[in-house]
Amino acid sequence: MSTTDEFVALPPQDTSNKSVYSYAVVNRGSEPVIAQVEVGPNGRDYATDAEEIVPDGGTAIVVPIKFQRYTRLLVKSLNEGKPTGVTVYFQSQRVR
Repeated sequence: MSTTDEFVALPPQDTSNKSVYSYAVVNRGSEPVIAQVEVGPNGRDYATDAEEIVPDGGTAIVVPIKFQRYTRLLVKSLNEGKPTGVTVYFQSQRVR
């Protein structure tokens, strides 16, 4: 996906049955990116939880600190008017 000057949210994940989960954000371009995790109780209302700056050509792992049933990742360009490409991976382990 390509970043813009505004945060773009990826689809939310139901993390209620996950014990560990994180997002890997791979910056495929030449401009830095802001990656932000939000958590919320109902898939509609969210609060900002954690944020990382992903340098050009770099990879960052963004791990939520707080728990709510739903978790989503948002990305945007750090520098206005300078989009870049990112690939995002969500990985988790289930509660047993």
